[in-house]
Amino acid sequence: MDISFNPDGSLKLPRGAAWRRQRYGQSSGSVEKPERCISCQRPIRHRGYCLQCNIKKKELLSGKEEYGEVAAKPKSIATFPHPSVRPSQQEMIEDIRSALAKRGHLVADAPTGLGKTIAALYPALEYAIKNQKTIFFLTSRLSQHRAAIDTLKLMKRFGNSFSTVDMVGKMHLCSQDVEGMPGSMFYNFCGAMVQDKKCDYYNNYKSEALANERNSLHAIMRQKGPLSSQETMSIASARFCTYEMLMDAAGSADVIIGDYFHLFGRGGAFLKRLGKEPGDCIIIIDEAHNLAARLREYLSSRISTYWCEAAVKEARDFEEDEAAGWLEAVIDAIHNLATKSLLEKKEMFVEKKSFVEGVEEAGGYDEIVSGLISIGKVVLEEKKASSIDRVAAFLNSWTGDDHGYARILSKERIRDKDTLVLQYNCLDPSLISAEIIKGSHSTILMSGTLSPTEMHRDLLGMEAERTTMKSYPSPFPENNRKNIIVTGITTQYKQRTPETFARIGDVVAKSAGAIRGNAAVFFPSYEVLNRVYATAKDLINKHVILERSEMSKEQRDKVKDDMRLHAGSGAVLFGVIGGSFSEGIDLPGELLNGVVIVGLPLERPSLSVQALVDYYEQRFHRGRNYGYVYPALIKAMQAAGRCIRSESDRGVIVFADERFLWKNYNSVFPKSWKFAVAEDPEKEIRAFFDAGG
Repeated sequence: MDISFNPDGSLKLPRGAAWRRQRYGQSSGSVEKPERCISCQRPIRHRGYCLQCNIKKKELLSGKEEYGEVAAKPKSIATFPHPSVRPSQQEMIEDIRSALAKRGHLVADAPTGLGKTIAALYPALEYAIKNQKTIFFLTSRLSQHRAAIDTLKLMKRFGNSFSTVDMVGKMHLCSQDVEGMPGSMFYNFCGAMVQDKKCDYYNNYKSEALANERNSLHAIMRQKGPLSSQETMSIASARFCTYEMLMDAAGSADVIIGDYFHLFGRGGAFLKRLGKEPGDCIIIIDEAHNLAARLREYLSSRISTYWCEAAVKEARDFEEDEAAGWLEAVIDAIHNLATKSLLEKKEMFVEKKSFVEGVEEAGGYDEIVSGLISIGKVVLEEKKASSIDRVAAFLNSWTGDDHGYARILSKERIRDKDTLVLQYNCLDPSLISAEIIKGSHSTILMSGTLSPTEMHRDLLGMEAERTTMKSYPSPFPENNRKNIIVTGITTQYKQRTPETFARIGDVVAKSAGAIRGNAAVFFPSYEVLNRVYATAKDLINKHVILERSEMSKEQRDKVKDDMRLHAGSGAVLFGVIGGSFSEGIDLPGELLNGVVIVGLPLERPSLSVQALVDYYEQRFHRGRNYGYVYPALIKAMQAAGRCIRSESDRGVIVFADERFLWKNYNSVFPKSWKFAVAEDPEKEIRAFFDAGG
């Protein structure tokens, strides 16, 4: 489909049914699909782009008669984009300047409200432009991508000159219909489509005949940047592979905003494609408290007999009988391991060779893996999801390293069916982080919950001699926040009785009622949430919003609107620590005036947890803290942080579990936090709000 521009900068598109058949692959006699914008997919009356996207295109192209190379403005960072700098913010800026000057690292425990995004980007860009370095600003959520882009746009408006590329996961940049495809399968699907030359967007990107059009779009991206990945897609995705366009632009960018795995998952290949060495990189990791766990998850894999059985059926459907035989051998090998050793236990450690030998009864292990990978790619091209591909990926990982990993067989229930699960669990995130961080010019970790800082330094393999660790004071007035620890209740497993849940329900109901306006209550699990809600629901006189594990993105997005709607009369959000709302929602001002943390979100005792504790004990002599206690407290503090988001916010944080008073737990909280201790927090809460007017 040819895309050209009208003289006024608007898109000029072919009209009529022929265009629609080209875009959607319809035959002339097929039923036409509803008209939708080919950029944002909104329903529209006319063919092509919706009014909003077309206006955006006009703005990008306005005043340009030619779309070739744009004369580059000299790069410079001269102006801080705010009229003043907070004292703690200035302290962080100077610490980052110092770290960069001596090629060091910084672990910055920087509380909400400090302004850490600009405190990191401003001095980093200042140094990078003078010394020909590239900044990688890595984060884990789209909302944090947007915060970084907004900060850089503000810097640009103040006369600073630099180039930026915003990259999200490749799957989210894809113009193909990949909605609902498991992320683990996407790369095989993408690779197969490219290899077989079936992706028109990639083919267009490689086409010499379209070189001028590509160059024009790149020039627009440079001139109008910083652009978010969504804005770049609105320019490029109808014609080209947006990922490849962004990768080309990233080679000359001063700042690359990306996900953790752009650098840590594909570090060597990613940097090679950009033409950069690790020493060229200044790495800034936002919300860095998540990084170690995300890297362990990335390096881990698991498979169940449930998915193996689905893979057998898939192989039969594709008339791949030999592959079906291999997969049945995989199932047999898992069952044989269970029969020999699992017996009445729910889980057990297993050896690499025991499973490999079981699979090899059907042929050579490597040959089986190779064959299943090839068949999985064929299935992905047709179905865009493949159980065979999933099993093949696991088999490929199983023969990896022993050091820093645990292999576990367990009994689980999946979709109301008893099944066996084989896991290859990573215990050591530094297996991929240490080399990248050591090779970098400097790495900055920052988050509002990086206490204790030495844990993050140790787990990620940062050299102690190069690393400065710093906790910064909150810029918010202390009297705007009331912390209360409730005695006489706990969610410890041995004390989870009906009487305990009734007592917790009473505390939750009274606390939520005493908090003026909206409140949020976070629990360690859906099980605890449901049991407490059952005892508290008749005692709460506010609108209640319940988080559910199966909530769709649309349902989650509506929660903030629901909280805003009931801000006057008050609403109570019941959520799970570590779920969609304990970190991923921002409710400033009157949208949230109090948070109740019910219990400690400690992991259930399991072989996986025990392996982690034992490994960290062996390496750091702090196994229980690093592997069990501290991660739970960091999650609790993240949930508590939903309440105070700006200098003017006032709110109450209720820690409803007496274990928060224990020294090994309480010592992790910021030293500046002060706590009231009460068996009944209602009186303390009402006094706090009465004092504030």
